[in-house]
Amino acid sequence: MINRLRFFFSNMLRIRPEDNVPPSVAKHFRHNALINTLDISFFFMADSFWNINTIMPVFAATLTDNPFLIGLMPAIVNAGWFLPQMFIASKVTNTPKILPMSIRLGISERIPYVFFAVLALALPQISKPLALTLLILLMTWRGIAGGMSALPWQEVMARAIPISHRARFFGFSRVIGQLAGVLGSILSGIILANLPYPYNYALGFGIAIFIQWASLACYVQNREPEQEQTAQFQPKETDAQPKKPAIDVSMFGKIIKKDANFRLYLIARSISFIGNMATAFLAVFAIKAFHLPDEQAAVFTGVILASGVLGYALWGTVGDRIGPKNIMVWSFLCWFIALLIAIFSKNIWSYYFVFALFGLYQSGVGVGDSMLVMELGEESLRPTYLGMGRTLTGSFLLLAPVLAGWLVAKFDYTVMFIVTIFFNAVATLLMSRVKDVPRSKVS
Repeated sequence: MINRLRFFFSNMLRIRPEDNVPPSVAKHFRHNALINTLDISFFFMADSFWNINTIMPVFAATLTDNPFLIGLMPAIVNAGWFLPQMFIASKVTNTPKILPMSIRLGISERIPYVFFAVLALALPQISKPLALTLLILLMTWRGIAGGMSALPWQEVMARAIPISHRARFFGFSRVIGQLAGVLGSILSGIILANLPYPYNYALGFGIAIFIQWASLACYVQNREPEQEQTAQFQPKETDAQPKKPAIDVSMFGKIIKKDANFRLYLIARSISFIGNMATAFLAVFAIKAFHLPDEQAAVFTGVILASGVLGYALWGTVGDRIGPKNIMVWSFLCWFIALLIAIFSKNIWSYYFVFALFGLYQSGVGVGDSMLVMELGEESLRPTYLGMGRTLTGSFLLLAPVLAGWLVAKFDYTVMFIVTIFFNAVATLLMSRVKDVPRSKVS
């Protein structure tokens, strides 16, 4: 199997002389592409057992009927992932070898997941309010730990994967990851349907723990380019220059003031996060509206992952030609159509298209946004741009569930979906004006 994957990557991701890839990056490219695909595959499979858009909101719905608290499930994880990144940008920028730091933070990222299984096993012995409080704390820990490891991971990917091949790598590696996730969602559905609550959730979470640590075992095999070859990414310093602060606020201010294109990206991405407010309610609404059992959440996860396979293949194929900005715009349009279907669906069969289009949207943003922020600024400032791009927009992920929960409680799901559509449309128009690197220069 490993040899077959090596053959696939040696052909699909072949580096040509005209790609102008640094020798140290090209030397380990095939190895790193394979290792990181395995890492992503295991991580996606584990994620299918505690998916923040399907499994975890439904799990939370067994503890509370409060729409605001249910909506918090994906929001606090996503916000936790985004918010810390700007505050470690200087540390990442000034670290010659990023991989050791990334591995240490990857270990800490996986610790909170262990307690999800413990919480599920403890449900018969503790009250629902206590269980819900612990769940929210664990989801917050999960998000922040993921956010601390995210920026070093992105920088490792930026160093190991050249700009000429990023769409292909992110696209096709996640195709395989999504397929692994589909298998995980099938197993998750079987477990949820055949074991009594809450032991069905406990077993699913327990299996995912082992799969997730397998992803780390793959990731540590990365070969980071040598320090002298990555010096282009580091700001030049002389003895006369003062040591940069851990959090370079002045640098943040200069970038915001001078880079109008980056400001436009920040505004568009922030509004798009408010336009994500419906994601936590897709599965919960369907289960309530169509009177479905909890295990249907795993089916929804499978639909998202299956359509994501097609999405990653599509975006990976065209991405290096059309660029990440266009991937983002087309992805937003997929989400726009999905929301319209959610409003007008009269049965579960038509509602499946909501999850299918959401999978296309999610995969497009996964490829497009991963690439776009990497190329908005100078390479020497890439960690700073990455950190700012995540942290300054991530706070809107916390606003979204507050607004969504209020709309559902005050009005109904339909009104919440309509408001989501409005913000999505505004974000789409703004994102279409963001400028990325012309692909003729990198292809």
